[in-house]
Parts: sequence; C-alpha cells; structure tokens
Amino acid sequence: MRVDRALAGYIVLLLLPVAVSAVEGRVAYLSGEVTVTSGNTSAVAEIGMPVSEGDTVETGANATAIIELGRDAEIKLRANTITRIRELEERIDVELESGGLFAMVKRAVQKAFSVNTQSVVAGVRGTQFFVAFGREIEDTPDVWVCVNEGSVDVEVPQEGDRTVVREGEGINVLAGRQLTGAQPYDWTQDLNWNMDPQEGEVADDTDLDGAYEDLLDQDYD
Repeated sequence: MRVDRALAGYIVLLLLPVAVSAVEGRVAYLSGEVTVTSGNTSAVAEIGMPVSEGDTVETGANATAIIELGRDAEIKLRANTITRIRELEERIDVELESGGLFAMVKRAVQKAFSVNTQSVVAGVRGTQFFVAFGREIEDTPDVWVCVNEGSVDVEVPQEGDRTVVREGEGINVLAGRQLTGAQPYDWTQDLNWNMDPQEGEVADDTDLDGAYEDLLDQDYD
C-alpha cells in the first residue's frame, strides 16, 4: 500500500509540469454579448476567462472581444463573429467561421501564426492584419485580407494559388477561391486597428459593403 501511494504521488508530480506549461489564451477585453464555448458548454465571457485549444468565441451584435493567445499574439473580434482556437502549442492557428477579426502578432515570436477560413489561409510571423468575410456570391462568401504592418502570405490550398499582401495593401479572395491582385484600398483607412483600450476606442464598425465601391468588374467565373 505504501508503495502504491508513493507511486501515485510520483505520477502526479510528473504530470503536473505538463499541465502548468500548457499554452492558454484569455479574454483580455470585451463589450456587449460575448460567449465562450468549450466542448458542449457555453458561458458568458468575462475578463480573464481562459480560452483553450478547441474553444469557440462568439460576439453578438454591437459586441467586441480581444483574446490574448498566450504571450505571442492577440486577436480582436468584430461584432457577429465566430472564431475557433484550433492550436496554441507549436503554432497559433485560428479559424474564422463568420464575421471578421484583427490579428496582432509580436515580431519576436518564433511560432507560425495563421487565420483560416473554409477555403483561405492567411499566415504570418510578426505583423498586424485583418481578415473578414465579404459579400456572399452563390454559396461561398468573399474573403478580405488587409495588412497594417508587415506582410501576410495568403493561400487558397484547393486552387494551389498563393500571394503576398504587404503593408498598406488589401486583397479580396473572390468567393473564397480566386485571388485578386493585392493593392491599396481607400476603405481600409477606416479600419480601427487599435487593440489597446487604454489608447481609445477598440470597436470597429467599418462597413464592408462599402469596400466594394473600390472594386470594378470582378469576375467570379
């Protein structure tokens, strides 16, 4: 019996460092209705609430949330956005299911960072960028990717296409599958890139429908 107890205690000590070292995110800021779903359990978000791999964060109408992803990055969710945290350990991988988000990645971070939609992958190391769904054409919406700092690799894996979007540029992925040319867009100047509530308003209510005024003769074929 003494041997069993000693062995059990030893096993606990072996497992404890693994649990402590696990990478975990947290809710750093929120306004409006925000929920965090972990497994089959959903809860109203609170400042400081942990966010782990596999969790989903959803913002309601007129809501905003900022999620810290460990010490390496953070994301800001616009209203009516659903985002799932796919991975935080070896790399940071976020899935955007609806709406739009801003991402800020520390330049010194060694981990790869990517935001995925159903058809588009935007990957970076050290930058600030914006990803959002646009108008829905047929059954698949456009995807916007805009860069404020650094550069972003944008890829459509199913089509085998990729390009680089640089600082000050944006790109519209037509129906989530056809890359357009990266270029400066006037409407991106209205985006609220601020991720620090102490520096002022963080909510972004840019009208993405207005972004289409900058586009001419888009071909979805």
